[in-house]
Amino acid sequence: MFGAKALILLTRKWKLKPPNTVLSFSSSSQHVKFKAPMDMAAIDGELRVFLVAGEVSGDSIASRLMASLKLLSPFPVRFSGIGGSKMRSEGLQSLFPIEDISVMGIWELLPHLYTFKERLNEAVKAASLFEPHVVLTVDSKGFSFRFLKQLRGTVQLLN
Repeated sequence: MFGAKALILLTRKWKLKPPNTVLSFSSSSQHVKFKAPMDMAAIDGELRVFLVAGEVSGDSIASRLMASLKLLSPFPVRFSGIGGSKMRSEGLQSLFPIEDISVMGIWELLPHLYTFKERLNEAVKAASLFEPHVVLTVDSKGFSFRFLKQLRGTVQLLN
């Protein structure tokens, strides 16, 4: 029960609110309200999760999370994103092989820079079209940080 233990730990450590509450925050320029992912899943009748795992270790971690989510979620869970064989066995249809983004260091990245940028744009577009309730990145921080930054610019926040 990896998922149940993780949920309890997260709830205690970060004092998370129950999933049926509305979360909000204030920034200096505006006040934005977010609905909890489970509230949005209740409205849509399914929980949509976009996952990015760019390394074999991330594939293993994310596949265990996927299995736990399927067990714990009161709604059907639909996955999309980037992953390897273990995530595919849990129901993910990967956009492309994780080998395309699992590069380490600048010297390994340079020959594959164009492919890396293409894959980044492809992932952002796919995530936007998928309209996920949750986006989760595991490992591959170079790709993941850029992906999240670009995705943040395309997503409209709920009022």
